[in-house]
Amino acid sequence: MAVALPASLAEAREKLHANGLYFAPLRHHSPACAFALQAMLRELRPAAVLIEGPDGFNYMLPLLLDERTRPPVALLCQTKAPAADGQAHTQSAFFPFCDYSPEWVALKTGQELGAQLAFIDLPWQARADREKNDQEARSLMAERYLAHSAYLNALARQAGCRDQDELWDHLFESRSRANLLDWRALFGDVFSYCAMARLDYEPAVLEAEGSLPRERHMAAHIARWRQQVDGPIVVVTGGFHTSALIDLLAQAKATAPAPSPAPAAAPASWLIRYSFERLDALNGYGAGMPAPAYYQAAWEALQKGGGEHQLAVAVDQLTALAQHSRARGLQDRISTAEVQAAVLQAARLAALRGHAGPGRMDLLDAMRSCFVKGAIDDGMQGLFDDVRRQMTGSRLGDVPPSAGSPPLVEDARAEARRHGLRLDDGEQRLARLDLYRKDRHRLRSRYFQLMQYLETGLARWQGGPDFLSGSRLELLFEEWSYAWTPLVEARLIELAADGATLAEVALARLLREEQALGAEGRARSAGSAAALLVRACVIGLHERLPDLLTLLGHHLDEDPDFASVVACGHALVTLWRAREPLGVREHPGVLRLMRRVWPAALFLLHGLADTAPEAESAQVGQLLALREFGRAARSALAAEETDLAFELGDLHRHLVGLTQQRDGAAGVCGAAAALLFLDGAWDEQQLSLLLEQRFGAGATQQDAVRFLSGLMAAAPELLLTQPGLRRSFNQLVGSWDEASFIQYLPDLRLAFTGLKPQETGELAEALALLNGAAPEDLQAELHYDVSEAEMLAGGRLNAALAACLERDALAGWLNTTPEAPHG
Repeated sequence: MAVALPASLAEAREKLHANGLYFAPLRHHSPACAFALQAMLRELRPAAVLIEGPDGFNYMLPLLLDERTRPPVALLCQTKAPAADGQAHTQSAFFPFCDYSPEWVALKTGQELGAQLAFIDLPWQARADREKNDQEARSLMAERYLAHSAYLNALARQAGCRDQDELWDHLFESRSRANLLDWRALFGDVFSYCAMARLDYEPAVLEAEGSLPRERHMAAHIARWRQQVDGPIVVVTGGFHTSALIDLLAQAKATAPAPSPAPAAAPASWLIRYSFERLDALNGYGAGMPAPAYYQAAWEALQKGGGEHQLAVAVDQLTALAQHSRARGLQDRISTAEVQAAVLQAARLAALRGHAGPGRMDLLDAMRSCFVKGAIDDGMQGLFDDVRRQMTGSRLGDVPPSAGSPPLVEDARAEARRHGLRLDDGEQRLARLDLYRKDRHRLRSRYFQLMQYLETGLARWQGGPDFLSGSRLELLFEEWSYAWTPLVEARLIELAADGATLAEVALARLLREEQALGAEGRARSAGSAAALLVRACVIGLHERLPDLLTLLGHHLDEDPDFASVVACGHALVTLWRAREPLGVREHPGVLRLMRRVWPAALFLLHGLADTAPEAESAQVGQLLALREFGRAARSALAAEETDLAFELGDLHRHLVGLTQQRDGAAGVCGAAAALLFLDGAWDEQQLSLLLEQRFGAGATQQDAVRFLSGLMAAAPELLLTQPGLRRSFNQLVGSWDEASFIQYLPDLRLAFTGLKPQETGELAEALALLNGAAPEDLQAELHYDVSEAEMLAGGRLNAALAACLERDALAGWLNTTPEAPHG
C-alpha cells in the first residue's frame, strides 16, 4: 500500500521488527491479520507473546487454552459502579474471541510453540472507572478511532469504496494466500493504515478517553518482558496503538507497571460462550468485522491451503444460498445457472478491482446483479435478509466445565433444555404455546415469563392472553420469540448473587418488591399485593402463593384506597378465570378473597363523594371498574354462589347515597345516577328529578358541567335516548353567556368524546330541533377540499367513462331514471 508517511511514522515503521521485538499491528477479528500472525509466529518461534487485553485476565489463560474451549467465546468481566441516578449498577464488558481473531491465534499458536503468553493492557477495573455512568455492555476491543478517522474516510472515497469495511477488505482481506504469508509486508501496511488514522486525534483527547494511559501500561509490560526473556518477543495489539508503543519504548518512558490485583480482588470474570450474531459489526459491535460466518469460511479456506481460497468461499456461499431458497420452496428460487452466473460475475468484479479473488463486497454485488430481477426494493428484502443471516451465522462456542459459571447459569440452561430450547446457536426462534390444553406448553410459558421478569433478554412476549393486565383472556394461544445469546448468560451472572436457581432469584426479587411497597407508601395496598400474586403465578412461584394470599387478606382489611381494592378484585377475577393455565385450581383462597373484595369496596364507596374536582374523572373510572368487577365476578363464579357474593342491591344503595349528597362530587354523582338508570334501579322519572336539581335553578354552571361529564362517562348514550335530559342540557347551555360557553367548551367536548360520529350528528340534529330549526334546514352541506388538479382528473375520468359507455352502446344509461315499480 503506497502511503507517504510523515518522517516520524516512517521511522517507527522501520522499528516494527527490531531489537528482538516484533510488533504485529492488526485489526481485531481480521482473518488476514490472523493468518499473517500465524505465519509470523511459526517463523520466529518467539520466547513470549504479549497480547493486548486486560492483564487481570492472565489467571484465566488456562481456561482459554483448554482443549475443550471452542470459539466463539468471550471473557466477561463485571463490576459495580455508581450511575447518574446514584444507584449501584453492574457494568459489563466482553473480550471476545473467534477462530480467526488474531488474539486467539496468538494464544493457540503460541501455546503450540511453547512460548510464554500474557495479556498486557490495563486491568478492566481501571477502564471501568472512566465510564461510571455507562451501563451498557461493551467490547474491550472497540475500534471507534478507525471508524471516525477523516483520513480513512478520504482514502475510502479515493479508492471507490462505500465504507471502511469495504476499504479494509480491498486493501487487506482480498490479498492472495501467498501475499498474506508475507507477514512483514502485511503488518507494515496495517501499521501505515492505522498510524495515519491516529493523526486525526489530539493527545489531550486520547489521554481523556484512556488510550494514552493504556499505552503507557502496555509499554511498561513490554519493557519488563524484554528484560526478563531471552529470545524474540511478539507484541500483538490493535494497529492504532503500535506507533505510540514504539515511541514510548524508544524514548525509555516505560516503567515497570504496578502489580495486577490478585484474582480475588479483581472484578468478577468468567469465560462464557459467545455467538457470531454478537460478533457481527452490523449488530453494533464496534470491533467486529461484518459477516462472521463468511469470514469464518474464509479462515477455514486459508487453513486448508491451496490457491484461490476466496473463489472457493464465494462458490460455497452462493451454492448454500441457492439450496436454502429451494429448501424453503420460495417462488423465486435461485437456479444453478444463476449461481454459475453470479460466480463468474464475482470473479470478474474481483479482477476489475485488483483483488486476488472475490471478496465479500464482490460477492454481494454479484448477488444483486444476478439474483435481483426487478427494482432492488421490489420484494427482494427477503433475499437480502437470507444473505445477511447466512453471512452472520448463528454459531455459539463452548467452554469447559471448569470455566466455573455460577450455578444460576447452569440452572437456567438445564431448565431451557428441559423445555426443549436450543442452546447451541443464537438464532431467533418463535414459539406458539397452547396454554389451556397442554401442560408442557404452560410450563414453557412460565419459564419464558420468568426469564422476562428477570430481564435476561432470552424471550419476548409477542401476543396472547395478558394475565398481568387481565386482558385478552379469551385467547387460547401465546406467542414468544426467543434466542439464547451471550447477553443472556451475562445477565444471569449478574443476578447470581441473589441465588443459585432461577426460582431463588425470582423469589428474592419478589420479596424486595413486597418490601418496597412500604417504602413507596403502599404498605397496605391490596391492589399491589394482588399484582404480586398474579406475577408469582405467571412466573411459576406457586410455593409463594400461601404467603401472598395471607398478605393480601391483611391488606384487604386495612386498605383505605378504593382504587386499590377494585384493582385487587380485577386481579383475583383474572386468577380465577385463568386458574388452569396459571395453576391456581387447587388454591381455594383465591375464591374466598374474591368474595371479600365486594363488601370492602362498597364500604369505601361513600368516600368518593369527597373527591376533588381534578380527581373526579379518575374516580368515575374506578366506579365503573367496580361495576365491571361485579359483573365479571358473577360471570366467573358458579350460578348458585353469585347472588350471595355480589348482590347488586348493595351497590345500588351506595350509589343512591352518592346521588343524595348535594355538596358531594358532582361528576361522581352523575356517574352514579347513570349506573342506577342503566341497571334498572331508577326509572326515567327519578333520573329526571335529579337532572332538574343539578341543572335547574340554584345549580352552578361548574357543577352542572361536572355532573354531565360523569353521566356521559358512564352512559354517553343517555343524551340521545332521554328527551328530558336533552331538554335540561339545552336549557342549561342556552342560559350561558358567550364567556361562560367559551369557558366550559373544553369540558363539554371532553364529555362528548364517548359518542360515535354518527351519534354526535344525531344529537346535534335533536338539539337544533329543540331550538326551532326546521327539519328541511338540517340537511348538512358537505364541503370537500379538492385541488384544481384533482377536479380536472375527475373530469377526464368522467369523460373516459362516458366514451366507454358510448362505445358499448350503453350511453342511454347515463340519462335513465329508475322506473316506478308496477302495482
